[in-house]
Amino acid sequence: MKPTLTSKSIISFFLLLIITNTAISQTSSNNNGMSFMSTPTLMSGTALSVGAKYKFTDVYPGTSAVVTIVSSTGGASVVMLDDNNLTKPEAFSPRINVPGNSNGLVEFKIEFFQGNGVMTYPRTIDTVRVTAMDIDGNAQLHEVDALNMGPGSVVSYFMNTLEIEVVQTGNEFKATNIGGNEYDAVDTSAKQVMFTLMNTNINQFTYKVGANNLAVDAVARQKGNYFKGFNYVSVLPVKYYSFTATSNDQSVLLNWITESEINNSHYEVERSFDGNKFSIVGTAAANSKKEYDFTDASNSLKENTMAYYRLKQVDVDGKFTYSNILSLRLKINADVKMQVSPNPFVEAITTRFMATEKGKAEIRIMNVKGQLVSNKVINIIKGYNNIQIDGLSSLPSGIFIANLIVNGTSIASQQIIK
Repeated sequence: MKPTLTSKSIISFFLLLIITNTAISQTSSNNNGMSFMSTPTLMSGTALSVGAKYKFTDVYPGTSAVVTIVSSTGGASVVMLDDNNLTKPEAFSPRINVPGNSNGLVEFKIEFFQGNGVMTYPRTIDTVRVTAMDIDGNAQLHEVDALNMGPGSVVSYFMNTLEIEVVQTGNEFKATNIGGNEYDAVDTSAKQVMFTLMNTNINQFTYKVGANNLAVDAVARQKGNYFKGFNYVSVLPVKYYSFTATSNDQSVLLNWITESEINNSHYEVERSFDGNKFSIVGTAAANSKKEYDFTDASNSLKENTMAYYRLKQVDVDGKFTYSNILSLRLKINADVKMQVSPNPFVEAITTRFMATEKGKAEIRIMNVKGQLVSNKVINIIKGYNNIQIDGLSSLPSGIFIANLIVNGTSIASQQIIK
């Protein structure tokens, strides 16, 4: 006997069907990569300003995305919301302007919604992978990218390189360029300057992007947020233990020690006087001791006040990688009472200064609130002196003041950035 469908059972069936379809439409299946190739449309607010909301359609099957410019710090601004000409077109690729002598960031909020019409229901994606690309820089500029995908996020990157430093604060993972090397393309060809964050069952995340700009002039930087994951498990040809540079009135001595070397052919020592254009000043063949020294005694050192050095490590097959960049002052001008390097710093700084008499000197590191966070006192001689402070890796990123006190008198202060 056929069952009889009552009006009540028919209504219940369609209600169940509607509820089931809604639940399915609000949660995506496997995320194999999203695409932000569609032209963004301004939904509300002033274009390229804080508070502006943009809509991207078809970022994923049945999914649209809303990008909001949440905030701006350090004078940073959005030049173009999504520039597909200089990077992977499917990436979200804002172009950011950072003023001179500024640590500027712009924060974006990316939200996913069901469908491409009227956005009513948030779209939960079961697996989201976002890769921040091309976090590079030079001696006077270090790019910064940060991602926050909520609790349970998993980060991956080349942890044993000297190119980027990734720090977790709460649920945010912030990568800062420390290598100071420029890479031509804004893509995944240079994995050493990118990192990937992954999480499950999310419908939004935040993306901060900008740079520590130590130069006088403002600079525009192209960024790229690529919605795919990558395998960072590999063996690098060289792992550095240390790389240092010291100077006197006549020359600069470079020293570096490596922990491991694989298929290493030689090193090319490169020098720059502006932090951007480097040229080869010498080479060093690989050796079994993994300890190296190089002396630069060029006459051009006497004509400049600053020098920048980096190592180009070359494999036997011709492939190469760069070390971080070292900067050092060759001479102290009469109106410069001290020089702190590196700046920005990661875990240590060295203060170089001229003393008119022997005695004691103290270098104090204070935060922007004037609180002392580290200090060191040494005996000094008449003439050039150096004070090195280690153990600064635990300090949060930001701006600090280095204050030099010689024989009880404050001689000079300098702003430094971590």
